[in-house]
Amino acid sequence: MQSPRQNPPAVSHNDRTVRSPVSSRRDMPSPQARQRGRIQVSLLSGEEVILTQQGYFKEVLRSGWKPGHLFLTNRRLLLAQPTRVLFEIPLTDITGIAIEERRFILRTQGVLRITVKRPTQRDGWTAWVMVSDIEAWKKRIFERTLLKVDQGAVEQVMCELEPKSRQILSHIWKNRHATIDELASLYRAPNHMDVLQRIRKEINPTAERILGFPILTFERSRIDEATGEKILFSWWVLGQQGLRGALREPLLDIFEEGEVVTIIAEVVGVREEDILLEVFEEKLRLSANTPEAQFREVIPLPVRVDPQGITRKYHNNILELRLQKLKE
Repeated sequence: MQSPRQNPPAVSHNDRTVRSPVSSRRDMPSPQARQRGRIQVSLLSGEEVILTQQGYFKEVLRSGWKPGHLFLTNRRLLLAQPTRVLFEIPLTDITGIAIEERRFILRTQGVLRITVKRPTQRDGWTAWVMVSDIEAWKKRIFERTLLKVDQGAVEQVMCELEPKSRQILSHIWKNRHATIDELASLYRAPNHMDVLQRIRKEINPTAERILGFPILTFERSRIDEATGEKILFSWWVLGQQGLRGALREPLLDIFEEGEVVTIIAEVVGVREEDILLEVFEEKLRLSANTPEAQFREVIPLPVRVDPQGITRKYHNNILELRLQKLKE
């Protein structure tokens, strides 16, 4: 006779419940998991599920792997079984994440090693998690915990954007968050889809190419840590936001003198050998990436120039470039 179904696990201070999808063969289910069907966990106020998948967990290397369903939300990482939550970690407590090789079911394969700060443990607490889509989980956890976006990173992305997309990113950075209505009103967008297309087709792909990750994320509900206010249905800069300030335009001048285009730019905090130049016929890309300074500027040129015909001088943070015009 089959035993009665047990109540799903719950977390305190909840206001709604989320169910994990029925396990698939790809998600490494056990026969017991298939019999149980769905696992439920209760979400906190303002909490949203980002990823969920069948997985395994251990906290001592010599202990066995414990099966359950893994949930990544905008606040926690947790593993649940039908009768209890095996572990839950606030994302603010995660101090490290890496993929390392461990024995799993008689073979060695990559698992997630997660380090968590604990006041009672000097070196913190370590957990190992096994999921099938390990790279996706590592990326999403990293974006939500260890990723830091500062003004320099925002400026690098803005340099590559069209003016209207630049307005969107600048507004969200300065104000911490923005609704779709606010963003549409910035440049009198014809509709909300125009804003969404700029975020999805230009801003985030440009950020992924330059920084390695998308820079804007949509949250149905999130607490603004600066004010304590609950913000609904808004766009945010992804990750922890570092030092903020007014986004500045580069200090530079462009002159045409006969057959020469001269560019004078202020480049602070780098050595001459750290400055990278890419010259095209109609634009110039100026960049540097050092522990002291990071920047990336794309400078449109007033006329077509010879990419090979360039001379440069650098002194007291002032870079002078002279480019030969192309003969028509």
